[in-house]
Amino acid sequence: MKRVLLLCSALLALEASPLARLFEALKKQPVTQVDERLVEVMKLQKQKINDRFYPQVSLFGSLEHYNSATNLRPVPPTEANALLKSHEPLPFAQNIARLGVNASMPLFVKELWDLQKKMEYLLQSVRLKKELNIYKNEGVLLGSYADLGYAVRLQEALEATRRSLQKSYEDLKIKVQSGRTPPIALDKIASALDSVELKMQDVAQRQAKLKAAIAALTGLEVGEYEPISQKASLQKSQIFALLPLQARLKAQKAELKAAKDRFVPKVLLEAKWSQNYAQKDVVFKKDVHRGYGDVALKVVLPLSKTNLTDTELERAKVLEQKTQIAKTKMELQAQAKALEEQLALSDKKIAIAKRKVARQVDLLRYAKTAFSVGRLTEEEYLRYEDTLLQARADLAGAKAQKWHLLAGLAILYGNDLERIVE
Repeated sequence: MKRVLLLCSALLALEASPLARLFEALKKQPVTQVDERLVEVMKLQKQKINDRFYPQVSLFGSLEHYNSATNLRPVPPTEANALLKSHEPLPFAQNIARLGVNASMPLFVKELWDLQKKMEYLLQSVRLKKELNIYKNEGVLLGSYADLGYAVRLQEALEATRRSLQKSYEDLKIKVQSGRTPPIALDKIASALDSVELKMQDVAQRQAKLKAAIAALTGLEVGEYEPISQKASLQKSQIFALLPLQARLKAQKAELKAAKDRFVPKVLLEAKWSQNYAQKDVVFKKDVHRGYGDVALKVVLPLSKTNLTDTELERAKVLEQKTQIAKTKMELQAQAKALEEQLALSDKKIAIAKRKVARQVDLLRYAKTAFSVGRLTEEEYLRYEDTLLQARADLAGAKAQKWHLLAGLAILYGNDLERIVE
């Protein structure tokens, strides 16, 4: 049974498109896992605030020397008289050792509740930022893969032009050898072939760079390019890129409330106990030890000018973030509108580019016939070759641009590109 499952998994992996495999690999790379670590760090920061609601306990020990006899603990006069009558050591000495424990617990600290909410919003912001970064990385990957497709199609167009020119060169060579055409005509075609070869080398270098960029992002080597297709529509509900900023604004407002609530009285429960040891008490020179402790319910009312300044500072930060979010919202809305308008025209643009390529193919065929019978000069014929090459490049560019536009909108609206394209 396990072998069957493994075989099915292997077959599914083989059937997955190259782009789907790249999307899957992207999720396992450090560029994505960095955000996972940031979420874990923020969870621990939140836990630090939660821990402040629990009792804080600490152990202590000390060796103390005084220039005059000091009590191990407070001793009322009646107890001192009773000790003297019974010749028991008094708890007074110059050298005292203490071992004990301190404990404290907040019963009511309003600021802590505000800080707890702040950390919840910050954690929410980090999680949203992590999700947004996934969409951004997918957008970068799709854009790089689309650019690779453009380079592949451009290379194919250059190869077609090279073959066409090579055929014309061979035909013209026969005419030159027979003396029907001057040799300079052959040089013009050869020069055009050299230009095409140089462009092919440039495109090959561009492909290598794009494949290296994709490998750096996903950890996978790109094999043969397969055309991109859209399998699902884009969902437009809200501008997702604003959500991390809005969550951070809520955290800043909680920080402002915490600054205000520092003026609210705090109720604390504190306790301390110690076992105190001394040698040679002041009267009988005997060893003595006493335990001593206390429990206190404290009410603390902060009256610091610094708290007022902190409140004004946090209020200024809230206003700054509100302004920044409003500015970013306007920019992203304008960007989304522009991308949507361009994407709506992309299919029409591709259709026009295809029609132009088909017409230029026909025109080149007529031009080659006219050139072969001497009705066109070399320059005129080469212009037809260049125009067809440019038309094919424009078609490849229009297709690549469509995926760039779709990637930009997917990032803005928080769409998983793995769901949309393959």
